[in-house]
Order: sequence, then C-alpha cells, then structure tokens
Amino acid sequence: MSHLIPLYRSERFLAIIEENVRELAGRDVEIILADRNGDHAFCYRLQERLSDVANLRVICDASNMNWVENIADLITLARGQYLQILPHDDSTTKEATRRLCAALDQQPDAVLACGQVRAFDLDGNRLEDRDELNAEENPDARSWTLDDVLRLVWQGRFNGAFKGVIRRQVAQDARCRFKATPGTILSERVWLFSLGLAGRLAFVPVDALAKRYYPESTHRQWEFGSQAYLDATELMVEAVKARFGESALANYAVTDVLENGGRFAESVGSKGPVRFEYLAAGGPDAEASRATDLRWSGVDQYAA
Repeated sequence: MSHLIPLYRSERFLAIIEENVRELAGRDVEIILADRNGDHAFCYRLQERLSDVANLRVICDASNMNWVENIADLITLARGQYLQILPHDDSTTKEATRRLCAALDQQPDAVLACGQVRAFDLDGNRLEDRDELNAEENPDARSWTLDDVLRLVWQGRFNGAFKGVIRRQVAQDARCRFKATPGTILSERVWLFSLGLAGRLAFVPVDALAKRYYPESTHRQWEFGSQAYLDATELMVEAVKARFGESALANYAVTDVLENGGRFAESVGSKGPVRFEYLAAGGPDAEASRATDLRWSGVDQYAA
C-alpha cells in the first residue's frame, strides 16, 4: 500500500501530518511526502520528527509543480498494489484504509474504492452540512456502464472518491494520467472520469476521511467560471479518445461530453440549476452506452 501526501505551506499542519503517518505506517506500507516549493526547513523538521518510521520518504525540491503535477509525480513513484492520495490537512485511519483495500480485493472489476467523507473545521467542530455524501453510490450490484461515467462530473457523483484507494496499475496507466486543467479547477473530477472509464468506482459504507474546511484552503479560492467547464470538457474528450479510440461508443461519449460541457459553461451566472440530460434518448449509440459494461479485469479490452 502506498500513501501519497502532497505538501504545500504545510507547517501549520505538522501535527496532522505526523498523526496520519504514524497511524498508517506499517511493514507493508510506504508513505511518500513531497514539497515542490523548496521548504527545506520544514521538510528537514518533518524528517526529524518521523525518523523512526519505516518506509517513509520525504521529497523536497524547488520545481514549483502545481498541486496536480505534484500528485501525478507521486503516483509514478508509488510501488504498492494500491495507492491513496491524502491531503496534508485531512485525516484517515488504518481501519478505513483496510476496509477500502478489502473492497478492491473482493471486487476485482473495481478500480477505486471510496467511503464517506466527514467535514470538520480546524478546531475539530463537525460541519455536517458540508459532508460529502456518497451513500447512494453503490453500483456493485449491477453493471458499471459508460452512462455512469458520463454523469460523474456534471452531477457531482462520487464526491470524495479522489482520496479513495486506487489500483496502482490503473492509476499509472498513461490513459489515466492525472492532468491539470489550465487553472487546475475540476482536475480531480476529470481524473475520476478517466478512472471510471477504466472500471467501476466502488462505494464502501465506512467513514474514510475527515476533511477540514477553512477560508484559506486551495479549493475555497476557486471560481467556477465558464472556462473551467470548457477546460474540463477538453480533458474529458482526450480521456474518451484515449480509452475507446475511433468507435461508435467514443463518438457518442465525445458528443455527450461536448454538449453537456457547453451547457454548464453557458449556465455560469444563471440563477437556476443546470439542466443535465443525455443526448440521444434512443438509437444504437445511446443503447450501447447503457449496455457496455466497463469492467476492469487487469486486461484492457477497450484498448484502441
């Protein structure tokens, strides 16, 4: 198992980072932390505090990678059967990780397992209205189809799944590479989209992550303007073509992504909810998208 912890101005979260590392450390676990903004003093202090932890690696350089590039690079370094991205200001437990790994062991067609995300402020107070609820997301009783994936970004499905447990083999596939949109907004949602094209996302009823909300956090600074949705659409189209090549299924998916991406971009500033819909109510391409089982088996039957 590989736990990947990207760092950025992380001094204030030292206690949280140390608590996570000590909670997750084990003989068959590797933990990699990476600061790409050259905070050598903090990284040295971190290494000193955690010098007794086995299989721990702290990377510190001045490459100035953005948060997506940092995580993408960490993914290439992972060696465990499974990997998990853990933000420096959030918390998880060994038991939650064990449950998510067990789900992937038991469900070989799934590429990612995630659980419930609970919201807190920095003082430990619960913020129940911000919990990322996934209880309805449990498609293991049926097929995982292209239509499931096409709804993922626009309907906000699988919130929190970005920090779930992922098969390393899938995450390191070039077609699933974590790529940044120009403003990095929605990058993690697009990555879930590309993972979903490779296989099923599985929800496990376990409190998997404590997410902390505070005004200075990165995502609180984002503005979801029209360009953010257009940028996401471009990467989604790339992911579809990389996975399905030239095919009727790819044509249907690309058309659907472009139509709904444009609809969301046009809706910015409107007061009402965005109307999401599938393009074709019938026809062979629409039927194929609902019937095609995107089942991961270790051998990619969808290779171009």
